[in-house]
Amino acid sequence: MIAGGDFMMNKLYINGHWVEGTGDTWDVVCPVTEEVIQRLVLGSAADMDDAIEAASSAFMKWSRTSPAHRAEYLQRIALGVQENKGLLIDLQMRNSGKPFAEAEIDVDAVIDTFSYYAELIAKEPQSHEESINVIGFRGEVTREPIGVAGLISPWNFPMVTTSWKLAPALAAGCTVVVKPSEYTPLAEMALASIIDKAGLPPGVVNFVPGLGHIVGSKLVEDSRVSKVSFTGSGAVGKSIMKQAAETVKNVSLELGGKSPILVFADADIDEAIELVVAGIFYNAGQICSATSRLLVDENIAADFIERLSDRVTVISVGAPSEDAQMGPLVSKTHFQRVVDSVERGLALPGAVARIGGGAVAGSSRGFFFAPTVIEILDSTHELWQEEIFGPVLCYMTFASEAEAIALANDSKYGLAATVVTGCANRARRVSRNLEAGFVTINAPQIVSPRLSWGGYKESSLGRELGRFGLSSFQEVKSILSPI
Repeated sequence: MIAGGDFMMNKLYINGHWVEGTGDTWDVVCPVTEEVIQRLVLGSAADMDDAIEAASSAFMKWSRTSPAHRAEYLQRIALGVQENKGLLIDLQMRNSGKPFAEAEIDVDAVIDTFSYYAELIAKEPQSHEESINVIGFRGEVTREPIGVAGLISPWNFPMVTTSWKLAPALAAGCTVVVKPSEYTPLAEMALASIIDKAGLPPGVVNFVPGLGHIVGSKLVEDSRVSKVSFTGSGAVGKSIMKQAAETVKNVSLELGGKSPILVFADADIDEAIELVVAGIFYNAGQICSATSRLLVDENIAADFIERLSDRVTVISVGAPSEDAQMGPLVSKTHFQRVVDSVERGLALPGAVARIGGGAVAGSSRGFFFAPTVIEILDSTHELWQEEIFGPVLCYMTFASEAEAIALANDSKYGLAATVVTGCANRARRVSRNLEAGFVTINAPQIVSPRLSWGGYKESSLGRELGRFGLSSFQEVKSILSPI
């Protein structure tokens, strides 16, 4: 176990060493108290260059290690996270303002992800499919590590999203450079400390927190980097695609959504209300897959919205130390972005705030936005169409199953969806017709590394988790030879 003071959270991790950053000075701010909890010097373009060179130099040897050897390292990382679980939970609460239960789920997800990929490559060590007879020749299809992978992680799920990228990249035999968000670097750098203690060869894993337009751009544009995996906003994702085009780089993107939850008249109303609440107010709505669009059958709408409103008004918002059910938004910048989005939307016709709509009343410090419910009267309204990334639920009614599906699919996004109904046939039918990559039926969004993650349309390019996540860090090679 690593003592709390042994976590290196104010330096960069490059080529197996902790080094001082040479970029801008950055204050990490607690979103609960608005106090500076860590001052660090971010990475510069030169620091990122060093990290890429380290990963590039380490690639040849690491890529030739056996899957069993790599699995041992992944298990060590999982064990290190388990041994330091309490400290990591505390860092998630301090840096992100997450309630204890949410922070604990985050840490457990990291452990599960590293363990899963360790087990996957240990059980299926072969990198090739069975031989194929091709007109008298022997054909073989192999999978090989793609090269140096640049991993750009978001601030809403530090460590978690990083593990979704890092574990399969290492399992595939890639070396990596991780760019954590400058807003939530504490748990990420603690993870780097755990990886350092796991004893991976120098250069295999590098962590360079820094500003996106400086170190992120360097990572995407550098010809030594063969793969970029990014999770974040659509605007930045599109910019990354353009930058990566210069070197025809392999890119995976997970860019968010405006996911629907459909509640039919035959649903268990109590269950439906809890699914709606969890779907939008978990992590203060700062989830790419948040079910922020509620579609409810018009036959039950009046009673459902009244009961939902009663439920939302009792959600406690506050600091983790107060056993709050919902924490703050991550930063002042993001808080203001959500405020501006809601105020602008409510000033337009076709939207009526039923609950909330702004900062938590009486809060003198911290970035607390009140749980909000808004009725939408026009499906073209920007609050219905644009991702807000905060605890803001918009709702409309529908008259038929066909209308519900049409409204659900009327979006440029297609990441997730939830169907709540008492009819098994309807559940299957509607799920098949929804344009979304992750659909739950009468269930919360339980994301397992054994499944897949990603969506349709502008939500994603590629898939993470499961075997799909491993494949995204591999090249496919066919070899033909005489029999």
